[in-house]
Amino acid sequence: MRQTCSGWLTIHPSGRWYLQAPKEQLRPLLTTRRRKWITAKLGPFSVKKRICIGAAPSPSIRGCIRIRVRWSYGNQQLTMGPLIGILTVSDGSGFRGNRENFKDIFLSGKRLGGLVFVLTPESINWTRKVVRGYLYDEKLDTWTEHLLPFPHVVYNRIPTRKLERKSGVSLTLKQLSSIENVTFFNPSFFNKHVLFRMLEKTPEVRDSLPETAKLESLAQLKSFTSRHPFVYLKPVLGKAGEGIMRLEKVKRRWRLRRVHEQKAMTYFFPSISKVWTFLRKQTKGKRYILQQGIPLARYRGRPFDVRVLVQKNGSGQWGVTGVGIRQAGANSITTHVPRGGTIQSTDKVLSQLFGEQAEEVRKQVEQTALSIAATLNEKIKNLAEMSMDLGLTKEGKLWFFEANAKPEKFDEPSIRKGSLSNLIRYSQYVSRLMGEKEPPPGEPA
Repeated sequence: MRQTCSGWLTIHPSGRWYLQAPKEQLRPLLTTRRRKWITAKLGPFSVKKRICIGAAPSPSIRGCIRIRVRWSYGNQQLTMGPLIGILTVSDGSGFRGNRENFKDIFLSGKRLGGLVFVLTPESINWTRKVVRGYLYDEKLDTWTEHLLPFPHVVYNRIPTRKLERKSGVSLTLKQLSSIENVTFFNPSFFNKHVLFRMLEKTPEVRDSLPETAKLESLAQLKSFTSRHPFVYLKPVLGKAGEGIMRLEKVKRRWRLRRVHEQKAMTYFFPSISKVWTFLRKQTKGKRYILQQGIPLARYRGRPFDVRVLVQKNGSGQWGVTGVGIRQAGANSITTHVPRGGTIQSTDKVLSQLFGEQAEEVRKQVEQTALSIAATLNEKIKNLAEMSMDLGLTKEGKLWFFEANAKPEKFDEPSIRKGSLSNLIRYSQYVSRLMGEKEPPPGEPA
């Protein structure tokens, strides 16, 4: 019977690997082989790798990287992992993406037991089933390139939709999605219009959806604005609030406010047909949706959204990692922090607005978010995390605005810590390397 143990893996700049763990755990490896070097089969394709058991270079040696890993030994075979790849794209000499986020994930893997590295489509050798991956060197505060086995788990962090559509990248995404023994999660960005069409068919969340439709014609725009006091126009493939517009009638004129390159801009039009002419120019080549505007509850005079992070955990189940409040900035039409929004305490805001009902409102938020995640996961395979923007009215009615398949990090420390932990625990779960749980080891002598 295999028993999963915790140990320390040291990766030398020469490419040699060293495994250290308590002597009683290592004894079966040493007595069976009667030598310190053994050949392990690593990763989902069992790539052979020579590993030294029970001894390692000093961690102070320049370029040495040491992390915690889980390992097991049975049938004269050493297994180690999980190997977790963060997929992004090359920038020529390195890789693109949020390096601070990648560093946090690497360090969480080091703490909890997972070898995390960054890879790009160009770094994958499909014939040999190995990658040229990047490991984070804490001592040098830099990323160093290493030849590594193929990962058990691939976390998609391609930074933009445009990059996902590039031929080499899209081919890699298809290949990763087709490999049965590799978990490739969050395979692409969401499409806002498709998302709402999926959710409209689900009774549990249908009542939480504002009316939403593609922006297609002047007649449709007239009809939509006649039914709602104000409406939002959102890019189908938008991100972080870029390109969002708000349209409403103020006295006898139509007021259109938009977000463009960190700035709020306001336009006035004498008729809806003039608005349509303007919109056709502004949205040329881009698909937009119309969405019913919801009068949101206000905190200290400003509206706010409820931001929810849901992830799969170490048991493979959806859970709410955290709930945050994002309040709109002065004269802003969105609550996004890069657009002037601010972060507020969830407990403080809900308690002040809803009093004794605050806990019930929070439960409703979490239950709705989990229902939405489960519904989307039935339609879209291989999801493991998403953030959601929800709205609350002053009466406590909950509305769903959008979901993001590649959430940026939450600034609340407890949510951030939980999100990193869930990424590693979920990877341990799906890699099927978890046996009997062992406490993390102390530093080996």
